Amino acid sequence: MVTMKDIAKEANVSVATVSHVINGTKHITEEKYNKVMEIIRKYNYIPNSTAKNLRKQITKTAGLIVSSFPDSFVNKMVFGVEERAREMGYHILLVNTNEDVDYEEKTINLLHSKMVDGIILSPTISNIDYLSKFSNEHFPIVLVNRYDPKVQNVPYVTGDNFQTGYLATKHLLQHGHKEIGLIYSVPNVSTTVGRIEGYKAALSEYHLPFRESYLERGYGTVKGGADAAQSLLSRENQITAIFILSDLMTIGVISKLKELSLKIPKDVAIIGFGDFESAEIIEPPVTNIVLPPDLIGKAAFDALLNKMKNPEYVEHIEIPPYFIKRRSCGCSLYGRA
Repeated sequence: MVTMKDIAKEANVSVATVSHVINGTKHITEEKYNKVMEIIRKYNYIPNSTAKNLRKQITKTAGLIVSSFPDSFVNKMVFGVEERAREMGYHILLVNTNEDVDYEEKTINLLHSKMVDGIILSPTISNIDYLSKFSNEHFPIVLVNRYDPKVQNVPYVTGDNFQTGYLATKHLLQHGHKEIGLIYSVPNVSTTVGRIEGYKAALSEYHLPFRESYLERGYGTVKGGADAAQSLLSRENQITAIFILSDLMTIGVISKLKELSLKIPKDVAIIGFGDFESAEIIEPPVTNIVLPPDLIGKAAFDALLNKMKNPEYVEHIEIPPYFIKRRSCGCSLYGRA
């Protein structure tokens, strides 16, 4: 965090001059005043005493920072947060960091300095040690969807990603598939890691080896999903089923399989993640495993309210997945199970 000493050094003035500018206690030349104020605005600096006084006031505003929202899961999670916030009389400031960790940290610094009552964060990377400087001073932060268990004093709300990977893979195994590929969006984040661990556990239960070459990154986009399917099946043409970890990638995979004249599920069975709007009308209709994003969003805002009221509140709320079974996996029956 920037200090008065840092500002004085950059402005080439004394700390006393910076103090006089902030507090209006002495006339300062216009040139020095403008230089100091320029640096204060540059770093969104708020003096500690001012910050402490402002933080005693309730703004009824919370920040929501998401790593990206290209797919229906994140969009619906955001809507869940916003819906609960409105019910509780709060406003939400929404920021999409687009998987940029530096921008994420700057955004948190800015929202903290502007005195929002708390922040809900879906982080860009798994290593978010920088949050400790906020959590240690009991500024309310809740992690949602992704999390880092090393960060202390921060509650988090997630889906059960291990079960998501385990159940989707086991379902394909129960259909007789032994060569199952997996297409993911972002590596080394808790959502991806948890689902891959579940995928490994299901393979192990069926005494099948885990093969790193059966994993392919699809970057969370339609084109990325299509390219991943092309790369995966070109390299490992014995694969007969694919588990896909986002809805946009699922659309891309389906498009590529049709382009390659591969029939779903006869040649390649698929299970997607998150039930996007057109999943039921695609031919064949798409089986998805679902973590309820609206419920996760609402639970995250409830956790933030709890954190605001009780600085010692630290809970991990984990929402279980459920299936919407259709025909892309090989099932002939519809319905939720």
